[in-house]
Amino acid sequence: MAKDLITEALQTIHLQHGKDLKEVGQYLNMKYRIDAEPMVLQKRLQKMLQEGKAVA
Repeated sequence: MAKDLITEALQTIHLQHGKDLKEVGQYLNMKYRIDAEPMVLQKRLQKMLQEGKAVA
């Protein structure tokens, strides 16, 4: 998956810092004015994790 703003936010905020997906959504909304639904973030996270397992 390409490194876009949502992917980078999920990696840094959720995976590295252990924050909730709600906080990822708040960060995207406040910094970039991207209104991401929690379901979209969850699906994106699942896809990232599946691709990570396939590579590893």
